[in-house]
Amino acid sequence: MMEGFMMRKGKLAIFGLILAFCFFAFPALTPAQEAKIRIGAAVSLTGRLAKEGSLVKKGYETWAEWINGRGGINVAGKPHKVEMIYYDDKADATTSAKLTEKLITEDKVNLILGPYSSGITAATSAIGEKYGYVTIAPLANGDFVYERGFKFLFSVFPMASRDLVPIAEMAVQQTPKPKTFAVAVLDHVFTLPALEGVKKRSLELGLQEVYYGKYPAGTTDFSALLTALKSKAPDLLYFGGFFPDAVSFYRQAKELDVNAKLYTTTGTAGHPDWVPVMKKDGDYVLTQEPWHHEMPYKDQFFSSKSFSDYWRQKYGEQVSYFSGAGFVAGMLIQFAIEKAGSLDQTKIRDALRAMDIETFFSKFKFDEKGRNIAARMGIVQVQNGKQVLIDPPRPGVKLLYPAPPWKER
Repeated sequence: MMEGFMMRKGKLAIFGLILAFCFFAFPALTPAQEAKIRIGAAVSLTGRLAKEGSLVKKGYETWAEWINGRGGINVAGKPHKVEMIYYDDKADATTSAKLTEKLITEDKVNLILGPYSSGITAATSAIGEKYGYVTIAPLANGDFVYERGFKFLFSVFPMASRDLVPIAEMAVQQTPKPKTFAVAVLDHVFTLPALEGVKKRSLELGLQEVYYGKYPAGTTDFSALLTALKSKAPDLLYFGGFFPDAVSFYRQAKELDVNAKLYTTTGTAGHPDWVPVMKKDGDYVLTQEPWHHEMPYKDQFFSSKSFSDYWRQKYGEQVSYFSGAGFVAGMLIQFAIEKAGSLDQTKIRDALRAMDIETFFSKFKFDEKGRNIAARMGIVQVQNGKQVLIDPPRPGVKLLYPAPPWKER
């Protein structure tokens, strides 16, 4: 009996070893080995650009959840779920570059989604280019970023030098017709070309420049600049800077009673916090708007309006263009991978270069520098506490001009 027992025990042990061997030798049979596409992003979650960076990240997260809910990205007939890896770059370009390299060399991501701002993207895209990694830049359109001969960098927005041009073209059609303009601009790779573009177009339209002033990053006291500007009494005031800059500038413009017939910002008057922070003092300001829920764009999944409805149903809030840009950047990756049928960087790059499509966010066609040459900025004016799309033109919507003096508001 003892001998039979030992034989049975031995057989059970051998069977157990066979099972263990099968488990470790064939891991592809386990759910843990589900096919995935790893996408990395270093974005500003703390620091001076934390608000914007968090909005971009929310766009990325929402796209990843949405595409995974549809089964993932189809790569040559096989579905791949998306796995996102995030790091906080603390709004610092050097930190963001180091984290991007970590994503590529240590985390072994398949693709890179860019940070917020042209300055930081200039640093991170150099790392992507070094390793031959495709990088989609959702919110970086400083012209300089795309003038370095890079082959793997692609922009969501049109170039900054075109951002405010429609405002000048709109202004000269108003009554009383403006004659002069002034420029106050942050010394930065995004704001400088944006203001240079509208300055150039204004001169072409016969307007006279009466003041041009640059200020450094971190400026909070604009009194000297505003005092010099006030003495010139410009009809049009072109301001270039980020959200904190614009808030300080226009608050101090009110305090010093610096008036113009038309005021602008670079993007910040379209920021979701502009109206809550500025209240009535934020009215009449114009800004470029990369995307708005009342634009006429659509793709096979969303229209501009239905995407806005989807977001509101999901989060109970109006989607910002920051998050919309993050979402559509993910879609561009999705479309390019599916077209390429591969995760090879060069094939994905070539699929992007051949792209000529319309999405809920914008039209997309890239030139040899990775610039989106099919996109066009809209223009928003803050009217009675609402960010109103005034260009492209729509029935019943018009520019409020001239803006009343601060003391008459």
